[in-house]
Amino acid sequence: MLLRSTDTHQLYGHEEALISLLITQSRYAEAYVLLQKETPGEPATQYNLALCHYWAGNYREALACLDKAQMSLPANSSPDNFRADQFYTAIRQRQNQLDDHRQGINKRYITLFGALVKDAIVRLKTDCWLQLGNYDQVKVVAAPLAHKNYKNITEALQAANQKNHES
Repeated sequence: MLLRSTDTHQLYGHEEALISLLITQSRYAEAYVLLQKETPGEPATQYNLALCHYWAGNYREALACLDKAQMSLPANSSPDNFRADQFYTAIRQRQNQLDDHRQGINKRYITLFGALVKDAIVRLKTDCWLQLGNYDQVKVVAAPLAHKNYKNITEALQAANQKNHES
C-alpha cells in the first residue's frame, strides 16, 4: 500500500518546485530536508544544496556542491539565445544587478537556461571565495564574467583588487 510506504520519495515524488519556493522564502532548513531525498547527482540538487550551505556560512561545503553541480551539467547546455531581442537584453542588464543567483533552480530551468546556470554557479563560487577572504581565487573565478556586468562579480573584483593593493 502506497500510504504505508517507507520510501517518502516514492510517496511525494520530486519536490523541485517546493524546494525553490522554500529557498526563495529563506526556509533553508526545510529545503535542506527535501534536498536530502533528491537525487544527489542532479545539478539542481547540488546547486540548491550549495545555497543552503552558503546561507548557513558553510562556504567550503557550498563550493564542493557547486563543483559537483558544474561537473554534472549537461555538456550541451542551451546557450542564451535571447540576446538578439533588445527588450530581453534591457531586462537582463537590470536583472544582472540583483542577487538572483541565490535563488533555487530546477531541472527545467537548467534545460532552458543552461548558460545562465553556468554563470550562476560562477557567481555563487565568487561569493563563497569572497566570504572566505581568498581574494586571489575571487579574481580567478570571477574574471571570466567581468564583461557581463553582474553586480556581485563587479563588486567582488573591486574588493579583491582593493585588498591586494592594501597588502
